[in-house]
Amino acid sequence: MKQIFASGILMSLLSTSALAQVQTFTGFTRQDLKDDFIYAVELLKKQHPNPYKFTDTITFNNKMDSLMNRVDKDPSLLSSLRYSPVQLFNDVHLKLDYDEEHVVNVLYGINHFPLATTTFKDRIIVNAKGESIPFGAEILSINRIPAAKLLGEIGYATYSDGFIKTGSDRTATNLSLFISLVFPEATSYDIVYKEYGAKNSTTIQLKAVDAKTGFHNRSLGELPFNTFLKRAYVTKEYLDKESTAILTVLTFMLQENAMYKELSDFFAEVKKRNIGNVIIDIRSNGGGNPNMSALLYSFVALQPFDNVFNYRTKNIQMHDPEHLLNGYGTKMGEEEIKQTENFLKQRFDYDSAAGFYYGNARLTEGSISNYPPDKNNFKGNVYVLTSGGTVSAATYFAALVKNNKRGLLVGTETGSGEASTTAAWFNTYTLPKTKSKLTVPMSEIYFMKAKQDNGRGCQPDKELSFDSFQQYIRAGKDPEIQYTLDIIRAGKK
Repeated sequence: MKQIFASGILMSLLSTSALAQVQTFTGFTRQDLKDDFIYAVELLKKQHPNPYKFTDTITFNNKMDSLMNRVDKDPSLLSSLRYSPVQLFNDVHLKLDYDEEHVVNVLYGINHFPLATTTFKDRIIVNAKGESIPFGAEILSINRIPAAKLLGEIGYATYSDGFIKTGSDRTATNLSLFISLVFPEATSYDIVYKEYGAKNSTTIQLKAVDAKTGFHNRSLGELPFNTFLKRAYVTKEYLDKESTAILTVLTFMLQENAMYKELSDFFAEVKKRNIGNVIIDIRSNGGGNPNMSALLYSFVALQPFDNVFNYRTKNIQMHDPEHLLNGYGTKMGEEEIKQTENFLKQRFDYDSAAGFYYGNARLTEGSISNYPPDKNNFKGNVYVLTSGGTVSAATYFAALVKNNKRGLLVGTETGSGEASTTAAWFNTYTLPKTKSKLTVPMSEIYFMKAKQDNGRGCQPDKELSFDSFQQYIRAGKDPEIQYTLDIIRAGKK
């Protein structure tokens, strides 16, 4: 399972530093874009494991019509890239990437918002020092569009599972680029902001910048403060004076032997130093193998637990094979399609009453009831940092902690569902007109014997206030880590 950050814009383009002068976008026509949007929706209705899980056909069709009307009416084709209907399926694992050859001029063809920005829930925050607007100031509106509505305009980049609204946590340093796409031809921005502690707002006009300057400015963001701890998939920090250790886990895609060694070394050091508190940071963890989530939980579990999950899907057929790609990015051959379908037929059994295919014993062999705690399990206090960037198997780990009442969740709601998400295997299609790549998950996965999904992620036990967030960042402190350390300190009094 993997995290999807920004549907609609190639990640390679988001990090490009070799930028030229502004050029005219000539990748494809508006009608090409609209035709592929419509084709993608019709394909997903057939291929997605549960396309109407969080909606109904009438509501879905009305929203689709609204997006297509916006494609027709938006004066800028570049701005129309934002109306990808993939967001309507409320599935964080769905991904639409525009073909690089067709949209290589996207960044060249727009003017750029000049400031590094970040978010706090539905607020936009200035994320750089030494600019015309102070670091940490709240941007209330840009070109008369309120911040919350502006974040709603970039839903193609922030959609999550079900009804989760924390996807803006995943925009990271690219938020200002997404803002630029809302105003692709703007030469200036009228910004209303409020500085920390100020009673009144201030209005300022800033000029747009070219692509090269925009990229440079975005790279100057102060947040996130824990960049150093993201230098590897798993990193460790020990704060002996606080009797606290911090474990940052960026992925559960590691092999079991590598994951076990990292965890065993960390908790052995925790025991050696007689540390009483462990903070596990999975705010930017995009998931992976749920069995690795269970492995991590076994190091903090106090008693045996159930590592149980199962799969279901509406469909095990490969639709539209003429556009289907294999793992090498070339057209999938007939024999490959047959092998894939046979793989699924062997692992899913159809329940006619429910209208779903359910995973059989071949898929549930990784599930273990009464999973034992590790022999070197940690028995102290556990704190888990979550955000909208906590997705898939990472959400499963948070759910294990929460449902077994083993620790405190701190941060914001996870970006994928607590009860279930989509996962396992993915099909990739080339859309005929724009040559975009549509990646489609092939199955749902339900965790811990869940039967229903209310469309919500793991909710935090403790959540920062906006005032506290601003105080922490102004002091140069990682907000969630410092907040958790303050909780730990308060508990010692």
